[in-house]
Amino acid sequence: MNQRLICEQVVDRLTDLDEGALSMSETLRMRMHLLYCLDCRELRDELRQMPELIQQISEAQEQALLPLAQSALKTALARAAEFRPIRRPVESPIPNDLQQLLKSGADLTLRLMESVHQTFVEGAQALQAPFLPAAVLAQLPPQESWNWKSKGNARIATLMDSGNGGPRLSLLVAPRGFQTPKHTHFGSEQMLVLDGLLEDGQSAYATGRWVNFGQGTTHAPLVINDECWCLIREEGTVRYTGPLGWLRNLLAA
Repeated sequence: MNQRLICEQVVDRLTDLDEGALSMSETLRMRMHLLYCLDCRELRDELRQMPELIQQISEAQEQALLPLAQSALKTALARAAEFRPIRRPVESPIPNDLQQLLKSGADLTLRLMESVHQTFVEGAQALQAPFLPAAVLAQLPPQESWNWKSKGNARIATLMDSGNGGPRLSLLVAPRGFQTPKHTHFGSEQMLVLDGLLEDGQSAYATGRWVNFGQGTTHAPLVINDECWCLIREEGTVRYTGPLGWLRNLLAA
């Protein structure tokens, strides 16, 4: 079940979070949202300033200071009451070489991925599994024919595969705690988080984030929300480098 919080739910409980009144699970979900939502973080900072503003009002000695403090408090309270997340423009994360490929229209997997990403930019993304817009689903094989394979306690379906190391488009569904075995790319990977939150080293990738991993990249992404859906486009091969890497490489050959 998708338990990702929306901005309105987070705003209602910001005070509870700062006062330590939430359960461990609720606190984690709140912090995950704040990790990638700039608007909620900014509002939280403003709310944290309210006690100081109130104190300024109560301690104001000069008549000129009192209206200024009252005005600042009124502005902060109004923002909290009427808060609506601002949709911020998202620049295309596609590297220059892939942008040229996209313009040529030759690679359907890349075109589909860009189309899905655009729905996030426009705020029109699908909100239910498999989190792909109807226009993209219409260009893929029927969902009932998707061949899901187990990948540990996750599952993955190959939606398109040109073969011979060429572009392939896959859909990965993974539960909390799933971590892709550490591997190195001998090719490239583009990953679009359709729903969920991934941790990869010092980075965190939330819903709507498109990340490019170039040749030579070594990583092991970890799912830190309840369930994560990712659209993945790969070219070339990967080589596992962690424990039992030799076995995984043998099985993948």
